[in-house]
Amino acid sequence: MMINYKDKIGEKYKKILFIHGWGFNIKIWEDFVSSFMSEKNCTFIDLYKYIGDSKGNLKLAAKEVLDEHEDVDLIISWSLGCYLAKEIEILNKTNAIKLIYISYSPRFMISDTWSFGFEKNTIKKLRNDLKKDIIKTLKNFYLLILGDFKSKKNMYKKIISNIELMSAVDPKNLSDGLNIIEESDYKNFCKSKEVCNLYIYGDNDSISPFGIRKYIENWEPVSVIKVIPNSSHIPFLTNPDDFYKIVKEFI
Repeated sequence: MMINYKDKIGEKYKKILFIHGWGFNIKIWEDFVSSFMSEKNCTFIDLYKYIGDSKGNLKLAAKEVLDEHEDVDLIISWSLGCYLAKEIEILNKTNAIKLIYISYSPRFMISDTWSFGFEKNTIKKLRNDLKKDIIKTLKNFYLLILGDFKSKKNMYKKIISNIELMSAVDPKNLSDGLNIIEESDYKNFCKSKEVCNLYIYGDNDSISPFGIRKYIENWEPVSVIKVIPNSSHIPFLTNPDDFYKIVKEFI
């Protein structure tokens, strides 16, 4: 599908921030933004930089982002990047920033009170494997998050095309990212909010399954929740046309 410039979205915003997830970098947004967005107002947040600067404290990281990008009025975040966006949402008392959360879960770890996400052993293995071979570990992680996506082989080839860039990431920042995944829990925060956010899920996402939507509906009754059929944890790559339509309608 070719999109004409006039059909591109986001032109009315002063600054749009994109925040990637764990194991990826800003290149993950490249195809979607170049095809569907007005690039002149798009800024890509390097999650690892802010994790490193804050020593893994997302509250401090959120303050740093807002200090550097005071004019932001739309944030599109994905996976672990959603947690940085949540901290920004907490700091943003005026609700002046529109927020889009992709493949978000208020908790990424399975527990006695939460049945979605990673088993503790999975994160433990990721952490141990990172010490041996970062690139190999990330390749295995990419296969994990693609799940049962029908064009998994082709999409896998696509997302590993920039994997060598990940070798430049400080391993400590990757490890601190895993700590954030293990320790973070935003369920209580969700219950107190009355803002209109957009949440987008893929129906084949095993990490943030769309069953989470019933909780979001209870916690944020005015928010919009969309599920993309035949999609995975990366719906903006696996199903870009469907994703585009949802975002365009919301913003």
